[in-house]
Amino acid sequence: EYEANIYMYLYFVFFIIFGSFITLNLFIGVIIDNFNEQKKKAGGS
Repeated sequence: EYEANIYMYLYFVFFIIFGSFITLNLFIGVIIDNFNEQKKKAGGS
């Protein structure tokens, strides 16, 4: 039973880290996309 708990903890921590990484990537992608769009509107290269 103790080993199963360790695996559950590891899975949970890995899931949280992976989910945070994906969320952060989506957020940064939207920001960069909007930044590039505004730069294009302003006539930048």
